[in-house]
Amino acid sequence: MFKKWTLFCLLLSGLGFVSHAQVSMTLQVPPAGVLVKNQLWNMVLVNSGTGNLLVQVNLVLLDVQTNQPVITATSAPVSLGKGGRQLQARDLSPIQYSYSIPAAHVDMDPNGMLPAGRYQACYTVVNAQKTGLTLVENCIAVNVDPLSPPLLNTPANEDKLNTPYPQFTWLPPTPLGIFNDLGYAMVLVEVLPGQGKADAIQQNVPLNASPYTKNLFYNYPASTRSLDTGKVYAWRVVAMNSGKAVALSDIWTFRVTQSRPQFETEKPTPFVEVKRGQDAVIATAGNVLRITYDNAAADTTIKYTITSIEEPGNPVVQEGNMPVQYGQNQLQVSLRNNRRIQANKVYLFRFVNSRNESWTVKFTVTK
Repeated sequence: MFKKWTLFCLLLSGLGFVSHAQVSMTLQVPPAGVLVKNQLWNMVLVNSGTGNLLVQVNLVLLDVQTNQPVITATSAPVSLGKGGRQLQARDLSPIQYSYSIPAAHVDMDPNGMLPAGRYQACYTVVNAQKTGLTLVENCIAVNVDPLSPPLLNTPANEDKLNTPYPQFTWLPPTPLGIFNDLGYAMVLVEVLPGQGKADAIQQNVPLNASPYTKNLFYNYPASTRSLDTGKVYAWRVVAMNSGKAVALSDIWTFRVTQSRPQFETEKPTPFVEVKRGQDAVIATAGNVLRITYDNAAADTTIKYTITSIEEPGNPVVQEGNMPVQYGQNQLQVSLRNNRRIQANKVYLFRFVNSRNESWTVKFTVTK
């Protein structure tokens, strides 16, 4: 009789264990459009057992290219009664995150953004009362893509250029918060007769060896063979994060024409970067001062002044306001109709942002 009762108790305990282990998980993470960490924790857990369970959810975010963990996270214990429970990040807080590679250090705020890339999110639900006994596991593909890819700026689509050495400019992808090491590869190819621009980008050998740059512009080098007249060229910008492609711009085309203006045109001066404080570097401007500015302060406008360094008292010769956006900006300040700005003299362009930081660049004018 004692043996029968012992066997009966063991069967009951076994049934009880199976009942508690019957947990299922339905992930509600969208495969695309994920931007913030909180979106990773949308799920439904169903406890088909008879009693309450105290569980934890562990997450590993794997880079699909390297199969290496980027982020690991552990939730706080959460109680599961019989039946289903809809869970979100606030139900599992506080969530402890750890970051495995530098690319993940984009935003270490638990409520912040995820780094751009292609990932496999793998979840493990464990029993918090039985030293991490695994109850259920599941994985899902997650793509963290920019809301907007790089936007091409100049030369315009189907434009006709008078120079065989053009400058290419573009705007950055957004939001910038998902990138920690943003750079660009600019691809320039010839479009052969009867070939579409997309096929040309994919199949033809780049004319510029796809240079990598962190700037928002690329000057076709004069040391390279000049672009030919009568031919069609296509170009595209690839946004890179830590050396990995994350977003593609549209493909635009242009031609180099044989026509020449009846008068000598002004050669566009390159963009120069404004810097905090002052240095000895003196840039060159024509009728337009072209500058780049990284607006980390997220200001919407800047108020600038241009002062003459060589005149007594350093008088202000021009001032004005310019709209800016968060992140990289390419600004053009017209100097064309200002008679107070004279050729071959040195001037100081300056503004102060909302953080009380002074940004300047010295320049001289060649008109």
